[in-house]
Amino acid sequence: PAGLIEAPFRGLITNPPSLAVMLVASIFGIGLVEEYLKYWAVRWAVYNHDEFNEPVDGVIYAVTAGLGFAALENVLYAVSYGLTVGLTRGVITSIVHASFSGIVGYALGMAKFVPKGVKPVVVGRAVLTAAVLHGVYDFLLFTELMSFPVLAGVVILLYLGILGRIGSALKLSPFAHRGSPWPGRVGVDTGADTGAGGRAVARADADSGGGTAARNAAADGSTEHSGELSSRSRQGPNPGSDQGSDRDSDRGSDEHDESH
Repeated sequence: PAGLIEAPFRGLITNPPSLAVMLVASIFGIGLVEEYLKYWAVRWAVYNHDEFNEPVDGVIYAVTAGLGFAALENVLYAVSYGLTVGLTRGVITSIVHASFSGIVGYALGMAKFVPKGVKPVVVGRAVLTAAVLHGVYDFLLFTELMSFPVLAGVVILLYLGILGRIGSALKLSPFAHRGSPWPGRVGVDTGADTGAGGRAVARADADSGGGTAARNAAADGSTEHSGELSSRSRQGPNPGSDQGSDRDSDRGSDEHDESH
């Protein structure tokens, strides 16, 4: 689909009337088309899936879509221009596509957990940002204005950028504190989740947007604690300790009377 949509813009890129026209065609005819299709692949395939349950999932799935797009593109280049070109592009293009897709994926991960009215703004801004960066990158390649050392530096910066987005998304994960692998116990210390510490962690996760599971865990802990207090109040004082003290006192009094 990308090739068909990009076809009308190819003449403006291969034989442009000016560099400005070539830049605009690169941004809207290539960057926007490809980044929107990668966004749509993630949005359609996995966005509403149960496994998409934390912000970093958006980055992971979008980067995967970008790598798949790059793989197909590299095969087509290898067939058209030879294996050497395909292998050279295999490293550079894969990182570039993954990095641009990571911008959109990070936004998708954020949009999954923000109010509905904010989602179009977050995602739309990310798609446009990725499209502009993608288009400018292609423009610099087409015009050969970017030397190989500069290209290598850009690729390294993009790679560091995607690592930074992954790190930021992980910090916002509902599993970030002391996450439990069991559903319904998100963010609770499973080693001591029946005590006050476990309830505090659960409440902290619930307050910070840890999700329904964390709030349920906090409520469960509070209910259990209240049940223990109610049970103790119904039982009253420990009968064993009081009766033992009375028996000791009576025995001492009897022994005193016998001695006299």
